[in-house]
Amino acid sequence: MVEIVVRVPDNTPPWRRAFLAGDGPLGDWSATGVPLDRWDDGTHRTRLDLPAGHEGRFIVTLGRWREAESDGNGHERPPRELRASGPSRVEVDVRGWDQTSIDYHHGFPSRFLPHARTISVWLPPGYGAHPDRRYPVFYMHDGQNLFDAHTAFAGVPWGADEVAEREIRAGSVPPVILVGVANTPDRLNEYGPQRCGRKRERDLSREYGRFLVEEVKPFVDALYRTRTEPGHTGVGGSSMGGLISLHLCKWYPTVFGKCAALSPSLWWDREYFLRNVTVSPGWLERCRVWIDVGEHESSSRIGSAATMRRTRRLARLLARYGPHPDERNRYTEVPGGTHNERSWGARFDQVLRFLFTAV
Repeated sequence: MVEIVVRVPDNTPPWRRAFLAGDGPLGDWSATGVPLDRWDDGTHRTRLDLPAGHEGRFIVTLGRWREAESDGNGHERPPRELRASGPSRVEVDVRGWDQTSIDYHHGFPSRFLPHARTISVWLPPGYGAHPDRRYPVFYMHDGQNLFDAHTAFAGVPWGADEVAEREIRAGSVPPVILVGVANTPDRLNEYGPQRCGRKRERDLSREYGRFLVEEVKPFVDALYRTRTEPGHTGVGGSSMGGLISLHLCKWYPTVFGKCAALSPSLWWDREYFLRNVTVSPGWLERCRVWIDVGEHESSSRIGSAATMRRTRRLARLLARYGPHPDERNRYTEVPGGTHNERSWGARFDQVLRFLFTAV
């Protein structure tokens, strides 16, 4: 039996509960893995019956990875080591909860689009500790919905940073940088390509593609230690964000080699993408594609069935033109899945595993 005694900073709110997040019996790298009990002396404690000879690592959190312990200066703290064969009482002093893992670049302008927006960059665990390492990058649309409740639609974010940190620390996914590109009032015009010959004054999808490829990506590559090759560069999103991700991979096969289209809006412009996906299908030979659809995408059974039919059709087309469908493409139907941020965030771990474990 090992007793773990944790002392937290004086500025920790007394009503906040502390947790251990670590491997195996130390929490399986969930930010709320092992709850600690608060004692009258201000310490937080637990007793663990660990297997003989167990060796593990852990970090103390306040229930979220964004509130994991730091070195007291805003920097990531390496995991602590614990050996069951060592002392039966382990004392931990937390120096701070101010770990910073997301950089916000507000008011990011474009010479192609009328509206500036926020670019949010989440850096994986270990980024600061390994200055010579470079990382794959995953660009994601509707970036305001990824990380923060106060900017997310209906106040419910994907929790993409929490999911990615858990998966990376558990070794399920290699470290990857997440880049959230916020939408603007022109969201539908930027994410919705139209057929040739239609009135195109408000079709800003090509301009949006240039914005990502010629402005956002060079900015990220210059400021952060990235791997720039298409095999290490992904783009993804949900709904209309999933649709534009598919188009971007087709338009820029030498830039994006990974694509995630969650609940893609394939109905857009009379199924324009479905009608043209096999035109110049060479991108499918190089791109790794995740496609999914929820069981309850629509409020009606008829609508959900139509959405399912479209997505199945796309999956069949990708399997037909991709050389190794089991390896390159992944199609998933999500039982109980709905068309919202909570549902997309709940399967984001699967997306990361599929796209980035074979980099």
